[in-house]
Amino acid sequence: MSPLRSTLRRIAAVSLLAVVAHVAGTGCATWNASKAEPYTHIWLQLEMVVPVEWMAATFSEGLFLTRHGIELDSMHLRRWPLSAEVKGTGRNLEGDLLPHEIAEISLDSRRLDDGVGGLEVLGNVPATVDGRDCYEIDYRFRGETGLRIRTVEVGCAVETWIYRFEYRAAEQHYFEAGRADFTALVESLRFRL
Repeated sequence: MSPLRSTLRRIAAVSLLAVVAHVAGTGCATWNASKAEPYTHIWLQLEMVVPVEWMAATFSEGLFLTRHGIELDSMHLRRWPLSAEVKGTGRNLEGDLLPHEIAEISLDSRRLDDGVGGLEVLGNVPATVDGRDCYEIDYRFRGETGLRIRTVEVGCAVETWIYRFEYRAAEQHYFEAGRADFTALVESLRFRL
């Protein structure tokens, strides 16, 4: 086999693997442009208004949004059973935990995440979503690529579920550019359980 043909085969194989990895990672999700109108996410049992100019896709974990690309900015709305183990902590969120206690467990999980370096908590305050007591944590860290990431996470227990709404963006420029959109999204949330 000629060296050119061998090189072309390797390129084709790598390209095919990249496509397979992308499809598997997105779960074949369809990305849609958002509209400034109420939207009900059936699985999450949430009604919301998604900010205009953000692309939205439903994944197995919930709803994922991005405006400039996943590495630069994203919003992730998800829920899971209170009985599920919080990644890396060996704990679940069952019982009468207060919102600030849930926030601390979430931060513990983030600190244990391999892709998070030098986590610095900037704020941990009470919040309200649709009249329910929640927490809001603001933190930054250095990602695997060295990019400085800032995150605002709002969460609360609702019936048998823990809900978490997260805005993550590159700290330089993108974080402040999308923060108001995340705040508006959280203020629009209505639980439909």
